[in-house]
This record gives sequence, structure tokens and C-alpha cells, in this order.
Amino acid sequence: MNVWKSLFAILLSINILFIIWVTITFSNSYDLPDEKNGNYNTAESGIELKMTNQSVQSILNDVIDDDSIQISVGEAGIYFKAVQSVLGIDVETSLNLEPVSIGEELVFAVKDIDVADLPLTQDMFYSIIKNQSDLPEGIRFDEDERALLINIKALTQDFKMEVEVEKIDYRNDEWYFSIIND
Repeated sequence: MNVWKSLFAILLSINILFIIWVTITFSNSYDLPDEKNGNYNTAESGIELKMTNQSVQSILNDVIDDDSIQISVGEAGIYFKAVQSVLGIDVETSLNLEPVSIGEELVFAVKDIDVADLPLTQDMFYSIIKNQSDLPEGIRFDEDERALLINIKALTQDFKMEVEVEKIDYRNDEWYFSIIND
């Protein structure tokens, strides 16, 4: 009978250690980034271009060129959806994004995260997707704040001209860009 008590105590210890490890691993706290203007300087702008949400959505999805990632832009919001296969099961991840900074690097605050309808906190979801995601070059998750960063230069390097985001007003279906011919 003492063997069973010993085995039970060992199993209980392993379970407690596992719960502590999961709690520590996924309990990081991330703040949303502050809104700022980035590094855009209107005096340096060349050609100014105004685009609609549908145009920006089409360009982003074409440039990313990954069938498992879809970005939708509308007056209701900006959504990033990705589908990844985990152990043979397709897991859908969706992010609700809010632009907070413009310039050479777009910063989108990650407002709402949903991973396969799991009942976890937003910070736990962010830790999971930040560590497990495989994003294309030029797109990454911030290490300190709950934000998705898109490097404009990495996405527009084939255009042979510099593109900067001047203003984003997706609620009114307006995106303003400056194109500087090198």
C-alpha cells in the first residue's frame, strides 16, 4: 500500500509542477501600444496617394502571398486571420487590430484575440501566437506590447520606390500614402 501512496504523491507533485509551469509560461502581461505618429515627415513626401479599405486589403493580401493568412479591412475594423494545422487539426486564429503608429513601420494594437474559441486571457493568447507564429518577412509581433508590426520597406521592396503611410482612417474608408521616387 505504501507504493501506491508514493506513486500518488509523485503524480500529484508532477501535476502541481506542470500547473505552475503553465501559469508562469502564459501569464505574461502585455500593454497596448500608445498612439503616436511614428517617423513620418510631411515635408519629405513626394506623391500623395489615397486608397480605400478594399484596395489596401487587396494589396496586403497579395504582398503577404500566404494562403493561410488573410487580412480584411473594412469600416468595422481590421482583422487578421490565420489558419494553422496543429496535430492534423486546423486551428483558426483571429486578431482585431487598431492602427496606432505610422511611418516606415505600421504598428497595430492587437485589441482582441481568438484562438479556436479557447477560454484563455488575451495575454495568454498573445504569448501563444507570438511564440508559435510563423509570419512572412516584414511582419512580426512586438516583444513588449500587444502589437503587430508591419515593416513597410520589407513589403514594398519590389516597387523600386519608397512608400510611407501618412494617415489611416479606415472607419471613413481612407488610407493616405506618400510615394517617394528614389
